[in-house]
Amino acid sequence: MKTTIILGAGFSKNSNIPIQSEIPKHLIHFGDSNFDKNVSEAIFRFLQDLFGYEKGKPLPNLDDIFTCIDISTSSGHHLGLNYSPVHLRAIRRLLVYRVFSIIEESFCPSQSVRQFLKSIIDRSVNTSFIVLNWDTALEKYLKDQYTIEYCCWSSPWSNKAENTITPTIPVIKVHGSCNWLYCDNCRTLFHDIHNEVSLYQRTGFKENDFKLVGINPFNMDNTAEYTAEKCLKCGNEVSSHISTFRYRKSFRANSFPNIWNEAEKVLTNSDRWIFVGYSLPDADYEFKHLLKISELKLNHIREHRLEIDAVLLNSKTASEKYKKLFGNKINKIYNGGIEEYLKEYSSENL
Repeated sequence: MKTTIILGAGFSKNSNIPIQSEIPKHLIHFGDSNFDKNVSEAIFRFLQDLFGYEKGKPLPNLDDIFTCIDISTSSGHHLGLNYSPVHLRAIRRLLVYRVFSIIEESFCPSQSVRQFLKSIIDRSVNTSFIVLNWDTALEKYLKDQYTIEYCCWSSPWSNKAENTITPTIPVIKVHGSCNWLYCDNCRTLFHDIHNEVSLYQRTGFKENDFKLVGINPFNMDNTAEYTAEKCLKCGNEVSSHISTFRYRKSFRANSFPNIWNEAEKVLTNSDRWIFVGYSLPDADYEFKHLLKISELKLNHIREHRLEIDAVLLNSKTASEKYKKLFGNKINKIYNGGIEEYLKEYSSENL
């Protein structure tokens, strides 16, 4: 069967990466370097000024933070006298850097996840992944045995020769990825599968950012190592390529239209969908619409009924959402996580 595996934050949680609701508590304290301490102080001041945050009190969620920033920067409006659009873009880069640090440095490999991925890939004629997370947890499990194909015409950042012997596996990241770099000038998208670009440089910091957010460059070891890399094609500065946590996401700019078109093709031509750790959040209305388009467009000429499985963990709410969205087209919901799925898979092969 042609299988598409759709991965949400719950999949990455199996590898110790925090889910979205757990990230805010790390925003104002993560990392021990001088640079990270400066970042923490700048983010704290921002949350204090805009959200009235006090130590020990609840933090605003990421959707609210990024929505406020992105609407203001796209419309050219301030958030109060001291936060102009230019200032807010610098704050946004600090926040993106901090989130990248949290999700990348929290990763811890899981043997259960390895077995889970192997069990699905082994049983499929063709396996593709659609990932809604920025992290590279999936790539870390697959890259030694497979060549990752991002399906977005991206170029490798590394000069290392790609292993052409290993089979290729499509990984479509509809919200972008923390190992992607984008050039706004020549519009080239790069992928850094070997992590040769530091987290600082992936973020796309500009030297003026540090002054805007109140970080004294003289307190930093060397500002050059924190600022953006140059595009390998045209020499312009490159930066991250992600759709941030917010309510008004736009997927009509840069390379996202191509990525979403590829996701639609893969979903449409699959015989089976397996959702893993994805709770169908209300904010993802565009992705849910994409699912419906892909489910129904060739439904009248399918030879076999599309099979839909969901692998969740003790989430009655998410289970109900799947039943409401897909009705009797749901094949099975595993609410005991990947362990339950593996247990059933093992029993089938006895």
